[in-house]
Amino acid sequence: MKSKLALMLLLLTWPLVAQDEPIVVPEPREKGSFFFEATAQYLSFNSRDLDGTMVLGNADQVFYIPKIKPSMGFGFGFGRRLRSGLWSISYLVSGHDAVFQGKDSTAVSRLVQLNSRTFLLRTSPLRLFLHFGLNFPWLKVRENVSDRNGKFSDATYLGVGANAGAGLLFPVSSRMFFSGSVIYRFIGYLYAKGPVKGIDVTDLFDDVSGSRHRRYLRAPVVALELSLGYEL
Repeated sequence: MKSKLALMLLLLTWPLVAQDEPIVVPEPREKGSFFFEATAQYLSFNSRDLDGTMVLGNADQVFYIPKIKPSMGFGFGFGRRLRSGLWSISYLVSGHDAVFQGKDSTAVSRLVQLNSRTFLLRTSPLRLFLHFGLNFPWLKVRENVSDRNGKFSDATYLGVGANAGAGLLFPVSSRMFFSGSVIYRFIGYLYAKGPVKGIDVTDLFDDVSGSRHRRYLRAPVVALELSLGYEL
């Protein structure tokens, strides 16, 4: 009797024993984890409206729109890493050489960037992602605006923009990860600040005495971002 019972138990359990041991995929540690991030970037402005030749102004002040040369910069940020990707906010700054009307100058580009990195592949340690977001830039150019007496002062241009791009992310350790992105930023500078007062760009006049400038200053940017993140 005991032998028959043992035989029946063996026949019932045989299909389970014959199957391969199921692969248990552990829940990723990064689900919902917060992180800090340090970023290095290479920034190249496309000379759309920032071509070094445009002049905008009125009776109080004249802005000499600069051409901004490529340069490197840095930044830091924080965010949250989910199974589907990352959300983060970053502050980025870079110093540039600038030129306008044949005059050499310098500029500092700053922006606050809100972005998402959405994973396309979630099973591999090396993860391809798409990058989307918004940015809020301001560009300060040394001695770039003159008042009615011809005295030059620093000019600041403020605006808003959108980001799109792609990149790769891979782990460095259990808590650290590396992220590399190529990003296209379309920036529109809407507001200019000079020695007299800030003014909407569309309230200025082409070549000071021409027609009213009807459009914001278009400034497409291509950026390479390399980031090192640390999860809390």
